[in-house]
Amino acid sequence: MNNYDTKLRDINFKDLIFVILYGGIISILLGVALGLVDYYIRKYTSLSFSMIFFFIAAQYIGRTVRKQYEIPHIVYIVITAMFLALQGLIILLIPSIYNLAINYSDLSILYNLRIYGIGLIQIFKSLFTGFNLWVYLEVLFLIVGTYVGTKETY
Repeated sequence: MNNYDTKLRDINFKDLIFVILYGGIISILLGVALGLVDYYIRKYTSLSFSMIFFFIAAQYIGRTVRKQYEIPHIVYIVITAMFLALQGLIILLIPSIYNLAINYSDLSILYNLRIYGIGLIQIFKSLFTGFNLWVYLEVLFLIVGTYVGTKETY
């Protein structure tokens, strides 16, 4: 039936800390690093490898998180999925935000979480206000990449 545990009393605090550390902190830092790499690749070649980077990073994070606990739990899987979706959003938005930060000579814009929220709202707004195939593909790749990374955790 299920390959994971669903009882809340079976959550191990040490495992939860490692899931947040590996699935959250390392995932976000890897998202920022890969977003910056994608910015420089896009700057010099006009090609974007952001979704390829996201698929590779999601599989890596999923495997790394899975090594941290013996018995998978639904809470670990949901936390990892949320952080993987955030990582994909960061990888997608960092090239635009970094360009904005360079233009305003203020790199602290990269760490302003409100800008990522605005970017997410703009992505969802463009999904429903008009047809843009590129946005639909990005959201599809974001969903599939999050699923692939989450599938590695159980």
